[in-house]
Formats: sequence, structure tokens, C-alpha cells
Amino acid sequence: MEIVTLTTDIGWFYAAQMKAKILSINRDAKIVDITHDIHPQKIMEGAYVLYSSVIHFPEAIHIAVVDPGVGTERKPLIVECKNGYFVGPDNGILIPAASRLGIEKVYEITERKYMAAEISNTFHGRDIFSPVAAYLSLGVKPYEMGREITDYKNLDFEIVERENVISGKIMFIDRFGNMVTNIPDKFLKLEHGDWVKIKVSEKELEIKFLKSYGYAEKGEVLLTVSSSDFLEISCREGNASQMLEAEIGDDVEILAINNP
Repeated sequence: MEIVTLTTDIGWFYAAQMKAKILSINRDAKIVDITHDIHPQKIMEGAYVLYSSVIHFPEAIHIAVVDPGVGTERKPLIVECKNGYFVGPDNGILIPAASRLGIEKVYEITERKYMAAEISNTFHGRDIFSPVAAYLSLGVKPYEMGREITDYKNLDFEIVERENVISGKIMFIDRFGNMVTNIPDKFLKLEHGDWVKIKVSEKELEIKFLKSYGYAEKGEVLLTVSSSDFLEISCREGNASQMLEAEIGDDVEILAINNP
């Protein structure tokens, strides 16, 4: 596998050092930046971006680094799937995307010879995850670099609490202010034009469910389905996140659905 992708919150300066480490081991690696602009320490956001991206790649090795626990006892992982590998910290960021491709085995990285000669306590992305990914791209098997485990952290953002309402959270806000929730559209039988009563960050409002932004009036807040099949709160030619003063991690509740 020659393709190595990078999804991080570390910015482009530090990402360049990760790329240098990969290329120092495999000069033929094809490195693809998914993003280095995940909000700092927002693990769920990083997991969503990775989840949304991996199905568009052929066989690839995916590094994800949003790692508030760097330098602690949290484990460094390789997740083996049918059509790729995931490399990163054991904080849940890898699991939704890996599950989408089909997890076969999970390994804790233990073999020191596949890491950098010196390992920073604050930059495992460069000194552990990048070298390991590079060796994977050269054909080294994950069982050569660590031991198989079953006790890893799972971040399953498709699980939504359901009582009298459907409850979820905002897991991603794009540059337009569109807010993607962790509520899969399959949970609701919504039709174009339905009115939906929602609660976002303690604010209740009624908005229309529409097939896309173009069906809304300019400045109108709407509910739609994101390109990754989760419910999304948007505003045509406006910023829904700013209008509703909502942030990643805020609660979202679907209170009622009214058919026209």
C-alpha cells in the first residue's frame, strides 16, 4: 500500500515533520493530507472527518492524530482492515472509520525498532505513528510491530440515546457553519418539506427538512442530510453555528416531526 493519509489537529508545520519521517523510510509513499485543521483535541470531529473520507480511497494506510493523551499510558494502535490500516492513539478516533471498512484485528504497537530513534513525549505522530505507517507501506506486517489486543477504546458516534426524543450531539462544523450531528438519517422517516421541532444548545426552534440548501430561502435555517448520511443543521448563505451559538459537542434533540 503506497497511499498514506494524514488527519490531524496539529497544523501544517508539525504535519511536515510527519511527512518527512514517512519519506525517510519510504521515498515512494504517496502522502495525502485529509486535513490538519481539526479543532484542537476534538476527537469526535477527527473521527467524523476520517469516517467520511476513507471510503473514497483505494487500499491505504490512514494516520489519525488528535491525541490529548500523548505521552501517557494510552496505547498506540494499528487497526487492520480488509482494504487498509489505521494508525493512531487508542482514544477512539480510529474505530468508526475502521468499522466502516471492517475491522479484522487490532494491535498495540510495541516493537521499538519500528519507531524513531528518539521518541518525544509530546509528538508520537512523528516518532511512532509515521514510522509505523511507513513500514506498513513497505510490507511489514502489523503482527511484527506489536501484539494483538481486544481491549481498545471505541468511539461509536452512531449510537444515539432514545427515550421520548431522539438525542445526539454536534460532531462536526464545517467552514460554512453547517453542523453535522451524530444522528443517522435512517433513524427518522423524514420527507422533503416536513417541519421538525429541534433543540440545539438549549434553543428550541421549528425548521424544515429539505433535500438540499437550494430549497431554502436566503438566511433560512434548515435540516438536511449530510454527504455522510447524518442529520445536518444548516443555513442557506448563512452560518447556522453562529446563528444558534452552537459548538462541537453541544446537545441536539429531535422533539417532534410534523408532516405538512
